[in-house]
Amino acid sequence: MSVAGGLPRRRRAPALEGQHSDALRTGLLAAGPLSSLLYVVFTDGIAASQWAGYRRSEQMVSELFAVGSPGYSVTAPFTWLYTVVFTAFGVGAWISARRSRALRIGAGLLIAYGLWNIMGAIFPLRIGDDTSIPMHIVVTNIQLALMVAAMCFVAAGFHGRMRVYSIVSLAASALLGIIAFMAAPGPNLVLGISERISIGAFLLWVAALAFVLWKRTTAAGSKAATS
Repeated sequence: MSVAGGLPRRRRAPALEGQHSDALRTGLLAAGPLSSLLYVVFTDGIAASQWAGYRRSEQMVSELFAVGSPGYSVTAPFTWLYTVVFTAFGVGAWISARRSRALRIGAGLLIAYGLWNIMGAIFPLRIGDDTSIPMHIVVTNIQLALMVAAMCFVAAGFHGRMRVYSIVSLAASALLGIIAFMAAPGPNLVLGISERISIGAFLLWVAALAFVLWKRTTAAGSKAATS
């Protein structure tokens, strides 16, 4: 009786551990689309509304993060929130990568991308201070490199639609980013719209990646449980 009574407990323990692991992974992956939503709400939503006369269709989003801008009181604390939330997503992607080396590298680069926001907070653009521009450009370019590399490795880690979508998203984000750079400093419609499409392509890609990783690992876990 003692042996028979002990068996259910030994079976339930791994099941409970698996449920906790899945819940943690799901929560971390959910941080991806949450980070994208928060970015839009805090920048073009709250921060832009603090700046009388700010034109979303013509001005850069990065202006809202500049020290001295009316939106800085919102974007300064948001930078740290975004860093935590996005890095959590990167950890979730790392856990979900399983045996895929390309996805594991891509997830590691996403974590680095999230943490690199700290450098952006340390070396912000300062309105009226041209000496802040060179270091800000260096920090921004490194972060862009991390983003591009992450999207490339994630694309390599998938087959089919997610690979195609990753390549298209990367191409759209890069192309519109270049167009926005060429249209700077503005303000003009090409600059504002191009930059927002470039950023939006990446934000949507993050949300799509979170869903695909969640669906993929959930399906794998269900298959293992029934086998």
